[in-house]
Amino acid sequence: MKSHTIAETVILPACREIVRVMFGEDAVSELNKIPFSDNTIRRRIQDISGDIECNIKSKIHVDESTDITGKAQLLVIVRFINDEAIVEDVLCCKELPETRKGQDAFDVLNLYLEYCE
Repeated sequence: MKSHTIAETVILPACREIVRVMFGEDAVSELNKIPFSDNTIRRRIQDISGDIECNIKSKIHVDESTDITGKAQLLVIVRFINDEAIVEDVLCCKELPETRKGQDAFDVLNLYLEYCE
């Protein structure tokens, strides 16, 4: 729970010393141009977490379809690495309740995963 100012007080001084030893004073002046304000660090953390979320969403697909009787089906396709190969397969196909809200899809998938444990 440290504040984002730790970058200015701990990380930046250590980086300056490393750059000074390895590359000299000219490189240190270039390093000083990098912004380390609270807002910059917070924004970078948000960008990184957003990127991670997008990557995860691209690996786990949740789709809704209807069968020939008109009942909504939740088809869950998973993509994972198995023995250094990327595998994509159907995890489950479950009937959704009448309402088809996001919470309903979550509940159906959650029940399935709890049952598999």
